[in-house]
Amino acid sequence: MDAAWEPPDEVPVVGVVHEDGDREPSVVDRLANVLEPRDGTVRTGTAATLSDAPVSLLVAVGEAALSATVREDPDVPVLPVGEIPGLESVAPGEAAPALEAALSGAAEVRPQPILEAVLEGERYRGLFDAALVTSEPAKISEYSVRTNGEPVGSVRADGVVVATPVGTHGYAGAVDAPALSPALEAVAVAPIAPFATSARQWVLPDEGLELRVERDECSVTLVVDDRAVGSVPTGTPVRIGADGTVPTLGVPSGSAKTSREGGEGR
Repeated sequence: MDAAWEPPDEVPVVGVVHEDGDREPSVVDRLANVLEPRDGTVRTGTAATLSDAPVSLLVAVGEAALSATVREDPDVPVLPVGEIPGLESVAPGEAAPALEAALSGAAEVRPQPILEAVLEGERYRGLFDAALVTSEPAKISEYSVRTNGEPVGSVRADGVVVATPVGTHGYAGAVDAPALSPALEAVAVAPIAPFATSARQWVLPDEGLELRVERDECSVTLVVDDRAVGSVPTGTPVRIGADGTVPTLGVPSGSAKTSREGGEGR
């Protein structure tokens, strides 16, 4: 449930997350100008380096930075900047007015559901989706889908994707996964390049989901938020379920230019 965000009483410190050397100096400079009259400061770094920093809020510039921030399980709100399919965000040029609005008490915390994928005891978090994908294009494997131990169906395809409501507006939407409302405690499951043109998609509870590779023609990889995290042996379950939420910040439409983008991401 959305709730008003109360800015901290102490001097604000804003962490700006960048990944893979993708820095946004113009955004940092504009945010610093907002913070200067408040004696605040900007810290920049990767999501990992900022995870233990004492910051008031985080600014994630772009989808990769936001996904990396989610993996670190932040306990402060995150302001998404840039075009991020399915998620309300602010344009880079409007990040400073959005920060000003937030520090003035005009922002809302909007929790976004997170997925956790478990493969052979290792846990991986994602905001958008988790997928099993063949390592070579046009190599068909067979995948099964179960929920709470009960079989749902199976499909021969290049892969299968499980998406959060936010993720259904990005890559999953491009493979015909149904778009979901953020109000639903559910995920969308869809095959990737299925062998049969009549392949089904499913809307399932966001708990107790299990995917397996039943037969493969080549190796299959678990990909979480566009990041390959491990190889999936035939018959090994990949368990997927809700893992809490990440607190994103939204600002009134008059405070900054916001966007809620649809279409294929990544």
